[in-house]
Amino acid sequence: MTALAAATVVPPTRTARPAPPAAVRRLRTAGPGAAPPLPRLLLPPVTEPAGRATARDAAALQAPMLRRVTSPVTETYWPVPAPAPADDVAPDPTRLCGSVVLAAVEALAGGRPVLQLARWVGPAVYESLARHCPPPGGSLARRPTVRSTVLSRVGPTVAEASVVVHDGTRVRAAAVRMELHRGTWCATVLQIG
Repeated sequence: MTALAAATVVPPTRTARPAPPAAVRRLRTAGPGAAPPLPRLLLPPVTEPAGRATARDAAALQAPMLRRVTSPVTETYWPVPAPAPADDVAPDPTRLCGSVVLAAVEALAGGRPVLQLARWVGPAVYESLARHCPPPGGSLARRPTVRSTVLSRVGPTVAEASVVVHDGTRVRAAAVRMELHRGTWCATVLQIG
């Protein structure tokens, strides 16, 4: 027993363990119920080529890239709608010609302010009407009416019309030239007889 008593009990030594990875440390400190971290993808660095760019490479960078646009399902080209015809862009100006002449006749009789025509007539026509029109406020004996309108297309954006209007006392003839400007028709010439 003395031999046993003489022996000293040595506690087992602890060997150094490597530290756990950062992801495991975060899981241990985050607690239960925490979502695991998302994995990260680390790419190795890319070295740039040491050679100089050739003329072919420079031309390829300046030229636009052309790709074939096909549907992965049908392997055919995507459908492209046809452009709308130029005649369908603006409405038919026949009724507008009659309305502009009618409003101008009313303004000349004093039954309508000239400012109401500013949207539908050009600057030269507006200035001419403003010089000849009396101040509004007069009462018209009979409301003017359009008898007929004949329209002639000069081009896709230009139309000319002759309008017959009864101003309450006599029948007048008018000529108007309409031009398409930003999708709307505008009277650039107006003559009332």
